[in-house]
Amino acid sequence: MIEIYSQEWCPYCIKAKRLLDSKAVKYTVLDITSDRKLEREMIERSGRRTVPQIFIDGEGIGGYDDLARLNAAGELDRILGRTAEPSTEKLYDLAVIGAGPAGLSAALYGARKNLSLAMIALDPGGQMGSTRDVENWPGTERIDGPDLVERMLDHLGRYQVDRLIGERVVSIEVRETCKVLHTESDREVQARAVIIASGAFKRKLGIPGEKELSGRGVVYCSTCDGPLFANKTVAVIGSGNSGLEAAIEMSTIANRVYLISREGLAGDRILQDKVKSSEKINCLLNHEPVEIHGSKGVEGLTIRDLEEGKNQRLEVEGVFIEVGLAPNSDFVLDLVETNPAGEILTGRDGSTGVHGVFAAGDVTDGPFKQIVIAAGDGARAALSAFKYLLQQV
Repeated sequence: MIEIYSQEWCPYCIKAKRLLDSKAVKYTVLDITSDRKLEREMIERSGRRTVPQIFIDGEGIGGYDDLARLNAAGELDRILGRTAEPSTEKLYDLAVIGAGPAGLSAALYGARKNLSLAMIALDPGGQMGSTRDVENWPGTERIDGPDLVERMLDHLGRYQVDRLIGERVVSIEVRETCKVLHTESDREVQARAVIIASGAFKRKLGIPGEKELSGRGVVYCSTCDGPLFANKTVAVIGSGNSGLEAAIEMSTIANRVYLISREGLAGDRILQDKVKSSEKINCLLNHEPVEIHGSKGVEGLTIRDLEEGKNQRLEVEGVFIEVGLAPNSDFVLDLVETNPAGEILTGRDGSTGVHGVFAAGDVTDGPFKQIVIAAGDGARAALSAFKYLLQQV
């Protein structure tokens, strides 16, 4: 029996359900949105204040990231008593790594060029799938990120694309006639051309207490987990748009919000103005987090004043981390050229310098990380891959 504690608007809950749906397994949803008793039950059973929380045969496996890791390693199939799908000997024209806006757009353009195509992705939708309000997608005044993901997936569903969802590519081997993608679950996918559209992930602080208290007061999604900190005191780390948005959102939920930034506020002016005008948000600029304290849950946060060099402990019950993104490029660092941040260097056509290997979206060194730009990158990379394949005939 599979149980999922979730909330009505929780992108990671949606992702978990989508992954389990791909396995054709049944599960029970326990909606804690307006049920305080279920909320307390979830916290008691899991020891965590994040959603979703997933239980299989009464044993807690954690949240969506934990589920995705189990699946990528092939362990989820074993737990569910399923036989893992074997590697295929099929040689695809094109393999797309990633299913965010860049990957979905690349797959769509590749499919429309009648290329045989495989799309391999650990997380359908990527960051777009966990974005609540998208208000800058041309032609759509406002749409939820998960809804936009579903529309793109539905559109792609009109074409023949083999989808390997929940798979993590760990390396790419370049052979004379093709590229071989090796996955964490020991599968192999062969293709004549590859587009890397693996996106980016949220950075960690790397301070004591962060890893130990992850899910127990240390969280990375205010939209998902913010309601679980009602009437509490929390800290938000980060001064970019995501940090400001998290602070503003939590100011409507928590009793008090500390916004911690190493420098000044860096987000959009309209967001800065909202933060500064909020009576619940206390901005601590020129401060850095040093250590997160607690045993079963977060009990405090030590920060350092960078000007005076003094430490201060804040009595908080939640720490929301919004310190930017890092590219998902670790599996190709020995294959393609990257900048010091790990972003893949690309030409104007999305080429990487390795014949038949292209890159698109937030994993690249492109200056602006936007959904519409990532989608355009994906389209361009697919057209470039098509041109490359024509030249190989």
